[in-house]
Amino acid sequence: MALALTLSAPAFAVDGRNEGNFQRKEIKSAEEIEQAQDDRGFALGLRAGYAIPLGSRADATRRGGEKLSNWLTGAIPLQVDAGYFFNSNVYLGAYFQYAHILRIRDCPRCSDSQMRFGVNVSYHFRAGETFMPWLGLGIGYEILSSEITVATGTSLETSFRDDYRGIEFASVQAGADYRINDAFSIGPYVSLAAGVYQTKTSSVDFNVPGMEELNSESSESIEHKAVHAWLSGGVRMQFRF
Repeated sequence: MALALTLSAPAFAVDGRNEGNFQRKEIKSAEEIEQAQDDRGFALGLRAGYAIPLGSRADATRRGGEKLSNWLTGAIPLQVDAGYFFNSNVYLGAYFQYAHILRIRDCPRCSDSQMRFGVNVSYHFRAGETFMPWLGLGIGYEILSSEITVATGTSLETSFRDDYRGIEFASVQAGADYRINDAFSIGPYVSLAAGVYQTKTSSVDFNVPGMEELNSESSESIEHKAVHAWLSGGVRMQFRF
């Protein structure tokens, strides 16, 4: 009986289209439910853009504090997203990002990078339409690395590396997807990710030809913590399965 009623509902609605708005609303509701079921499934995304730093690695008003903008100009992030659409609107997934850091001063022997990973949830408006705005929120973990290699002679190299690690307690995101077809969409995004570096790990590597590498490493908690953020924007592509 339930199957018969389900199959006959569209025809019944069409036959009664002149009886008022009630039947037309029933047609729209059925279409929305069907669209929501069709949009369920896994999704894979790729983001590319540019990010600028805000705030400090540690409390800049105290000794040892440093603003990020005094050290670098920005970052070029690449991010991979993987998750699941529970319906046309709600998405839950995980992300991993790697970014190349740009310094204010040119340093050929420097290598700076950033890694971010965590989970995010987003809500997509105007489901099923070609242009779909969305809002998202995420939490995660961040590692900011800085390494410099110094040549002390013709055969000796010494590398100094600092890693700042901490919780990213909020990542607010917004964007819009332009749906090319049922499986592929592309559109702009903007994100503001705020966090606190909690620990600093410093390491020194001595590389002498003919000898094993001599390494030393130390880790400490950052006493005077400070909030920092990354403001980024760019383009996101998304594939649905």
